[in-house]
Amino acid sequence: MLYETQVLEGRQKIARVTARQLKNIPIQPPPFRDVPDKEGALLLQIETDDGVVGWSTSGYTHPIVVDLINKHITPRILGEDPFRTERIPMLFDRHTYERPLGRALVSALAMIDIALWDIKGKTVGRPVHHLLGGARDRVPVYVTHGAAYDGAPVYSAEELAAEAAHIASLGITHLKNTVGRQAVPDPDDDYRRMKAMREAVGPDVKLSMDGNLRMSIDQALRLCKLCEELDISILEEPIHYNEPANLAYLRTQTNIAIAAAENEKFSARDLLVAGAVDIIQPNVNNDGGYSAGLRTATLARAFNIPLGHGNGNGPHNIALHAGVANGGMVEYHFHKWMAYNAIFKQVPQPVAGGFLDVSQQPGLGLEPKDGLIEEYEVK
Repeated sequence: MLYETQVLEGRQKIARVTARQLKNIPIQPPPFRDVPDKEGALLLQIETDDGVVGWSTSGYTHPIVVDLINKHITPRILGEDPFRTERIPMLFDRHTYERPLGRALVSALAMIDIALWDIKGKTVGRPVHHLLGGARDRVPVYVTHGAAYDGAPVYSAEELAAEAAHIASLGITHLKNTVGRQAVPDPDDDYRRMKAMREAVGPDVKLSMDGNLRMSIDQALRLCKLCEELDISILEEPIHYNEPANLAYLRTQTNIAIAAAENEKFSARDLLVAGAVDIIQPNVNNDGGYSAGLRTATLARAFNIPLGHGNGNGPHNIALHAGVANGGMVEYHFHKWMAYNAIFKQVPQPVAGGFLDVSQQPGLGLEPKDGLIEEYEVK
């Protein structure tokens, strides 16, 4: 009993928590365009009483989360043990926090969970993916390109084809592009664009499509029928709201694998029970961090469904897919990955054959560049 008391009294404690908004960080623009050349992100820093610092970031989370963490969450978690990551969400009960705060709270707790796993890894001297199970040290990657930002004109079919050919020439074996971006989704136009890409890269490069929840069931069905001849590997989140029954029906009508769960209205359980997906896509930055990702991975394994990743927060999702047995591909979203490159000292990059080598540094291996906070923090 004396020994147990000494261990408890000597445990690490969360001593400082600081969320920041960064803005106007210079980034590398796409291969044949000048914009976007700037990006922003939220950056979270958690430090223990013995000086171990954990980091996390998110490029999609609303800036309101900065105040949510600094003013409301931090006072509840100071003094907590950073290893007890299942305990932290329990401090924010349903009535007081979940109902009024919803997804903002989930995103905030996700950033906290990620930073705490970074602390765990640094404390024990192991990379996070080993703590999550250590299934592999290399994960497959695909590159998403051709997205228009900051008022730039939408890529033409010819521009998409040229960029696809350029990226494939660098040794990338799997590309993805967005479909349904028109004011009214137009499957015929999307087919022409995907056909141009297929002709540009040849038969040996895999192509996938991301619908970003934009299409009706009829539009998605037509797109699938048109594009099957192009040997499309994956269609991600084509249907409004990821409605499970519609996704399940679509899955029976096409040989293109259906993926979903990165933008959630329905839970991973809803999608799995409905037989709605071939690939389930938890995103640790949106859905509660690595702790929640482990739960989704375990549930998916019971259904013999692999994980995939479809989100701009790829560098933080690498550890989950390397850690669990049913981990899968990670998305290298060109625009958002350039932001990670600008924020952190070292970020895994695709290697020939279409893989990412996972960091072997203790924790996540994602450390902010010197001077970054001072130069780009929004005061």
